Amino acid sequence: MLGTLTSGAAGAERFLRLASASVRARATARPAPLVSIIICNYNYERFIRAAIESALAQTYRNMEVIVVDDGSTDSSRMVIGEFAAKGAVKAIYQANEGQYSAYNAGFAASCGDIVMFLDSDDVYLPQVAEAVVAAIVPGVAKAHFRLSFIGPDGELRAGRTPRVLSSGAVGDLLATKGYLYSSAPGSGNAYARSALLDLFPLPITEDKHGADFYTANGSALRGSVVALEEVLGHYRLQRSRDEEKTSLVFGNAAKQGNEADRLRARIAMFRQHVQERLGLDLPTRLISFSTEKQEFVVQVLREDRYVNRLAMDRVRGTDLWYAVRNSPDFSVLLKSCLAIWAVLVVILPKAMAMPLARYVANPASR
Repeated sequence: MLGTLTSGAAGAERFLRLASASVRARATARPAPLVSIIICNYNYERFIRAAIESALAQTYRNMEVIVVDDGSTDSSRMVIGEFAAKGAVKAIYQANEGQYSAYNAGFAASCGDIVMFLDSDDVYLPQVAEAVVAAIVPGVAKAHFRLSFIGPDGELRAGRTPRVLSSGAVGDLLATKGYLYSSAPGSGNAYARSALLDLFPLPITEDKHGADFYTANGSALRGSVVALEEVLGHYRLQRSRDEEKTSLVFGNAAKQGNEADRLRARIAMFRQHVQERLGLDLPTRLISFSTEKQEFVVQVLREDRYVNRLAMDRVRGTDLWYAVRNSPDFSVLLKSCLAIWAVLVVILPKAMAMPLARYVANPASR
């Protein structure tokens, strides 16, 4: 009998220890972060429904979806209103002020520990929020991931972007060498709110596009970047297959033209904003491979005379090689291949150089 009582007391004591440990674990466990998906829209009535539905279809449930309509003149607001009337999304309607203003409005209205900006012509896969919640731990400012291509009607196309995703303390390279790391497009990023607080509100500029340049690069100055290897969304290509196959330029924003001038103005404003808001003086020259490869092929191949192409190569090739050489993500082999590629783009007859240039500069053309 005594042995039975002793055994029972030991069992009770063990149960109490386990119960106490369970209570302590629950008390110290990290609460499920709130994820804010902010969708900024302007005259994309054709695509906005798919974007909203993809945000609402997440397997992760602790979420809010905010839709900012930036003065659309089509039927976008009617579509957004259908979701807002059900309480599925928070809708913000404003006059047309551009993407920077829409980002500001969406961020100010959000409460998420993790913030994502979904372009209204793109869509997320259901597991994206769950994946970024697992990736963004203390010390991580941003997680980014690849996007596969879809066409104007949502049809799957070959390819994905980007080919390379940087990871680690990439903000150090930006602060010391002016190297803009390999980042996903706007929809392919998720941010720790703490990494964005000092950046917002973003400055309103004459160029109404490019807000993701500030969030992607500015957040890297506030912590490390994590690369998720899987495809977690779709990037919508609005041009036909034939148009993509003949274009040297990747991305829908590029259709506005004057890319080089717009980028220079954006960099100047970004440097000023970072100095004012973060107290950091960035190098005067900010360079990335993704922009330099595009500018290189556009400038070189617009020249019909061979001598002019050689002269342009000396001008554009310096910045391109700087971007290639300083990339932490490129192997020695890849850097050598890119150097050979650049030389061939210059010296080959234009009919042969064009498809070679497109293969690297515009992944959607493949």
